[in-house]
Amino acid sequence: MDIRHLEYFVEVARHKSFSKAAQITYVSQSTISKMIKDLENELGVALFNRNSKYVQLTDAGEILFSQAQHIVSLFQNITTEFESMAKLEKGKVSIGLPPITGATAFAELLGQFRQKYPNIDIVLFEYGSKKVELGIQDGSLDIGVICCPSNNENYEVIEFTQDPLWVIMHPSHPLSQYPEVDFALLADEAFVLYRKDFSLHDAIVDRCRLAGFQPKIIFETSQRELMTQIVAANLGIALLPSKICEQLDPKTIVSVPLADPQLFLQMSIIWNKRRYLSHAARLWLNFVRDHLAQIETHSLMQAADSGGNKA
Repeated sequence: MDIRHLEYFVEVARHKSFSKAAQITYVSQSTISKMIKDLENELGVALFNRNSKYVQLTDAGEILFSQAQHIVSLFQNITTEFESMAKLEKGKVSIGLPPITGATAFAELLGQFRQKYPNIDIVLFEYGSKKVELGIQDGSLDIGVICCPSNNENYEVIEFTQDPLWVIMHPSHPLSQYPEVDFALLADEAFVLYRKDFSLHDAIVDRCRLAGFQPKIIFETSQRELMTQIVAANLGIALLPSKICEQLDPKTIVSVPLADPQLFLQMSIIWNKRRYLSHAARLWLNFVRDHLAQIETHSLMQAADSGGNKA
């Protein structure tokens, strides 16, 4: 017995007609008859007296009817309440992101989302990318914003932004006058690096090895301000995304692009496709997709305008 058996039984009992019940439930009369017959066989009693003129409940049918109406009503109310809840623009979304990225674009996106959905709470957790991935895996985070996502088939991924890393150094550093710096020239430098729970830590170390040296790491941190202060004190160099470098005071810190092959900060939004995602979290992801689509459309229009002006 399932809820459909009871729903069909209730409609037949209410309208005293198999054909009318079939019309209301949008199934064939033979389907209604079979479901009622299955119900009678399961219960071991006849539920209706049938003849060519009318359909009437038996005593057993009367007992079942009083209970079935209540059960069907409860089931329909549950379905309605869930559908209503799904339409409500409220809830909570937990997002993990690395604190050192200085993702201004992401912060602006959060602000726009909050304006559109004021009843959805965004709870942020500052973790390195590796810890964010662990949170996505164990379900403690709904969504992660990470650098250099690992190749994990359990993730859904939206690429958010890509920003080249630049070298930052004291203005008196010999390399500060270069238009760009080859990685091999950093072999003897003291590195202020991201902590090991940041994916960028591994990416920078691997890039140094590709250039033929093991970096000399004097300090590891998750705090961008501390990183820049150490560089400003002329104790070492560091690598930061270009958008952050553009905000630094050139009187205390000089930033120089890296020569090809460049190293990029690839920010991606990830979530676990094998875990339940709340309605609020789905609203957030749809908002991000729409936002990125608008940016892409705007960029294409600008490129087209630029091409037309040149022509």
